Amino acid sequence: MLAGSMLTGVLAFCSGMGMGLLLATAGGGTLILSIIVLHYLLGITHTALFGTAAAVTTVNALFLFRLRREAFYGALRPALWFGLPGLLGMTISRMIPHDVTTKWRLALLGFLMIINTMLSFILPKITRQSRGLHRKRLVMAGCGIGILVGYFGGTGGFLALPSMLITGLPQSIAVSSSILTVAGFSLTAAMRDIVRADVNWKVVLLYVLGVKSGLLTALRVLRLKPSKTFHWMAMALILLGGIFLLQQNWFSLYTPCLALYDGIKGGLWNEFAT
Repeated sequence: MLAGSMLTGVLAFCSGMGMGLLLATAGGGTLILSIIVLHYLLGITHTALFGTAAAVTTVNALFLFRLRREAFYGALRPALWFGLPGLLGMTISRMIPHDVTTKWRLALLGFLMIINTMLSFILPKITRQSRGLHRKRLVMAGCGIGILVGYFGGTGGFLALPSMLITGLPQSIAVSSSILTVAGFSLTAAMRDIVRADVNWKVVLLYVLGVKSGLLTALRVLRLKPSKTFHWMAMALILLGGIFLLQQNWFSLYTPCLALYDGIKGGLWNEFAT
């Protein structure tokens, strides 16, 4: 029992260091990978998974913000126009009953990770960026993403970046604004789980300590800096992570989709057969 607990602690710290290296070199997009590490490597149970992931994501986003605060000039206003409606969307989503399994949520999250990776490749090339701030677009996109974040917990915040790019926000500002938004979404999502005691604090503590160590090692010891190579590597990891989640939990999507198909087919048959 003690040996198993010690092994989990070592794995939490070491995996956190790896995540810190990724954050330092590839940016906040890799924050979503924490949920895979927490569940499949560290064994966080379904009941505590999304709360623990939200707490971890909040702290990691704040770490990244502090280390790169000079790059966040001009990012606060877009983050507010996107994030505040997003919090409203989260509130609306929380009021809707979600009678689905964790496997369903993980499968859908994997699917969205794949879509997000594809959009991250395509959107910077096809979207028309402008210097102006499209407030209405940010408000609408933020509210929509907030509804998804309320469904997935703080882990859904990774969808903020492509949504901001769609509004025409320059990529340099969108990256910074999305990290601020993710921190706000994750903190809000984590608060409810903290009250309900659905957070594994031991894993959170060791994991974020590892992330902090990884960030400092990358920036001060190894002198690593963000580059296109690291960015493409991160996108590949997110794509593989999405495929892995979908592969591990695909049957939870297949069953309700099959039931929906049978229901529609039966309804049409009864409609036209009579």
